[in-house]
Amino acid sequence: MMLVLAIVEIFSVILQRIFCDSTLKKKKIRRYTDYLVWGGYFAVFNGVTYVLTYLGDGTSNIWLNILLFVCIFFVTIRILYTDSVRTLMATTIFMYMSGMCAELLVYYGKEFLAWTDDAEVTLLCTVLSKIVWYLIIKFTSLIIKLNRKAELNLQDWLEVFIVPVCSIWILISVFITGTLENYFWGFIVVFMILLINVFTYYLYDKAKENMEKQMREEILKNQCEYYIRQNRESKEWWEELRKLRHNMKQHYILENTYLEKEDYEALKRYCSENLKFLDKKDFISNSGNLYIDSVVNYKADMAEKAGIKVTANTEVPQDAEMNAEDISICLGNLLDNAIEAVKELTEDRVIRLWITTDGNNIAISIKNRYKNALHKSGGRYLTSKEDDRMHGIGLSIVRQIVDQYAGEMEIREEDNVFDVMILMYDFLT
Repeated sequence: MMLVLAIVEIFSVILQRIFCDSTLKKKKIRRYTDYLVWGGYFAVFNGVTYVLTYLGDGTSNIWLNILLFVCIFFVTIRILYTDSVRTLMATTIFMYMSGMCAELLVYYGKEFLAWTDDAEVTLLCTVLSKIVWYLIIKFTSLIIKLNRKAELNLQDWLEVFIVPVCSIWILISVFITGTLENYFWGFIVVFMILLINVFTYYLYDKAKENMEKQMREEILKNQCEYYIRQNRESKEWWEELRKLRHNMKQHYILENTYLEKEDYEALKRYCSENLKFLDKKDFISNSGNLYIDSVVNYKADMAEKAGIKVTANTEVPQDAEMNAEDISICLGNLLDNAIEAVKELTEDRVIRLWITTDGNNIAISIKNRYKNALHKSGGRYLTSKEDDRMHGIGLSIVRQIVDQYAGEMEIREEDNVFDVMILMYDFLT
């Protein structure tokens, strides 16, 4: 019995860590430090509770337990997370209250089923209360993500309910068949069910993380293409301009010869050829900043091939340093979405881009018209591309980057005009 209870308490600590990691801002610490702090919390709280129970009459004082939990848990998350004291205290209170609610739900469920108070029922109710607590924690985490405007879909909600609810059903079925009366098999059942609940959470979370990582890698690959193309075209342009300047004397001599011969047609053709060269590299973005210009000019060229005009006003310092991956993801995804939308139009096929900076802050605005009604699922805009395996993930990652810089992202839809505005603080270095 003691071994099973120890497993259950370890599961409780894992639940608390899951919730805190998904809702609070973690400090930059080594992984083993994180494990050490949570392990210390487990040892201290359970050790102190056991000693107080042992020194007493075999029962524990509920108010003393509450005080111990609040103090020890608060100190633990204070060490590991950067949120305000108010937020950490609210998290501590929620953690205790949700655990208490889970125990009450299981208690009234036991009374409703008229189960007798014996060792097996006590063990079952203890395990069930932790799984119900797990369900409450995961559900609350999704609600918090929704309030933060995170992109959630049906799979996220199903993942919350399916495994915990099925676990509760299995445990009750096992209890009814009498399997829990056998200590060894009862321990195996409880251990496996708790293990499944933890691993399904981490595996699902890891799968989403890998999908986003894959998309980031694709964007980085495209980013390299932006830079290679921008550097190649700039090099070719400057090489031709160098040759033009080097041969300037010869150009004037030849033009003067045409004038002396009054061969105005030949002079006109010669001047036209030189003007074509000077005009052929009229980039959309000419801020001089490689990060911005390479992405904008590359996407503008893609849009031009599709018969779409891009107007850009990019006011960015030439020497401004920024995270190349983040700016490529933001601009690349937003411009891709705009191009896909404008492709469906027969008129007003224009994308308007505006980028400006103020100190270390950057503001981005992209406007374009769209034809058909935009579709959403759980707050996520669905793509119109044939490859829909990453519905809305691009926009979701953009929002994550904006949040990373404590910025703001606003999307407006009015009169078939899609307007995305982004503001990121301390983006430039």
